[in-house]
Amino acid sequence: MKNQVLSSQTIELERNQVSFLGPNLEMHDCTVISEADTKGLTIVGLRMHGGIFHQKRALKDFHFRGAHFSHVRFTGNYLGCDFGDWDDINRSSVSECDFSSARMHGCRLLNCDMKGIHIPKWPCFCLSNPAEARDFVNSRSWPKKIGLNLDIFTDEDRECVATFGDASVLAKESGLPLSEVRSLLMVIPGIHIID
Repeated sequence: MKNQVLSSQTIELERNQVSFLGPNLEMHDCTVISEADTKGLTIVGLRMHGGIFHQKRALKDFHFRGAHFSHVRFTGNYLGCDFGDWDDINRSSVSECDFSSARMHGCRLLNCDMKGIHIPKWPCFCLSNPAEARDFVNSRSWPKKIGLNLDIFTDEDRECVATFGDASVLAKESGLPLSEVRSLLMVIPGIHIID
């Protein structure tokens, strides 16, 4: 799909196919239903304003490079995905998007304004400005698996304005009850949990 402007349409990205979004593709209030995996999704110039991006199967380690999202609601499962751009917001951006219905773990928002961003609900959590929490995380003793994850989450450059994690993943890996994981997370500066 390229060189067109779409409004209020449903676009399906199928499994076991390569889907190209762009160049010069604009979507206004469209619904994207994706079963694509990391190798099956290529974005080379997408502007999506409004609408829904629903990821039916977990999308892993994907950088939404070349995509500009504004007022988009994300649903479905995202693991290790990046939204925005490390260096140039003219290349990729995310603004005023709603992630409240998404399951996200190890995902990052880059060079964006968190005002207007709706974060995923518990058991997911958001760590704002993770680089600023690094000294605190390194000064504490954590259960091993949780400490390893927090080390990864906070080992970020300043361009990473937020990291999303899934506490149920931390609970499973650490063998701790979800309530205990929540108590551990709550002391970290910049942590946000929405019930």
